[in-house]
Amino acid sequence: MYMTRSLFDAFKVEALASPYDTGIARIYYPAQYGDSFAERNTGAVPMDSALAPCPVLILFQGMNIDSSGYRWLAETLAPAGIVTVTYQMVCEEMPGYIAASPGIDIQALKPEHFGQRPSALALPALLSMLERHNSQGILQGKLDLERLAFGGHSAGGTLALLNANPQWFPALRAVFAYGAHTGASTVLGWPEETLLPISPGVPVFITGGEQDGCIAHSAHRYGSGNQSATARIEQTFAEALAENGGDNALLLLEDANHFSLCTPADATSGRGFIDLPVKTEQARTALGTAISLFLRGFLNNDAVAREEYREMKGVDQALISKLLRK
Repeated sequence: MYMTRSLFDAFKVEALASPYDTGIARIYYPAQYGDSFAERNTGAVPMDSALAPCPVLILFQGMNIDSSGYRWLAETLAPAGIVTVTYQMVCEEMPGYIAASPGIDIQALKPEHFGQRPSALALPALLSMLERHNSQGILQGKLDLERLAFGGHSAGGTLALLNANPQWFPALRAVFAYGAHTGASTVLGWPEETLLPISPGVPVFITGGEQDGCIAHSAHRYGSGNQSATARIEQTFAEALAENGGDNALLLLEDANHFSLCTPADATSGRGFIDLPVKTEQARTALGTAISLFLRGFLNNDAVAREEYREMKGVDQALISKLLRK
């Protein structure tokens, strides 16, 4: 019997100081339950060998967002043979400000260091963790670490976009982001209205919602104070991303806000109180379909899914306010 299962693990980021140098990861994978004594006794269910070896998506969380809010997406992708890694870190990235974080190397994003090294602090440790699982245990030999994707939400989406560099990560095949842009914070020393470039060479799918109150109310961080929910997302697609023969896409949804990628809603942390209301949760279904098509197309090298991604086949067209390709 097919089911989606997950493993927990921990990792250490050497660049960080204790106690903020340890993260917790969760690896979601497609499993085949055989009702054996070992499975019932330990809860360890083997991967569905018909789908192995599976490519891997590393999903960067937003700031102060519990990574369990993305479990639905991992469960959406697992039947397609895509393993998803979510993780949780707590970091003091700004003095006196402790937050759940995807682990951002702030120094790497300053003008004098930008582009010289990855800014995702957890990535080396996560990749080492995956190599260990691929060499022993229930996932041994079941992961294809030559087929990687990055995805992310909010600050985690920006991290995914800015680390979409195949020179740094040669196994990278696809990158997506929701509710994210590459506007550079003036606090880091960048001039107002700076857009940081995204490295070419990997298909990029940028998504967002017309009701994104968090982006609209954070515009002052980047200069002008433009209160548009989608302007910087659209500028990122138009100006920071190179042409890629139509493999790059921008999808904006009419009735989606900053937290439409997360479920259930969590009002105890983060900045959901500055988001804009939405009428339904249909956007999440649309996002799941669109992201699945994108990853199946470029991570699984599925030609049919790739064409359906270009057309957004299966996505409720009434929800789409803008779809662009480049």
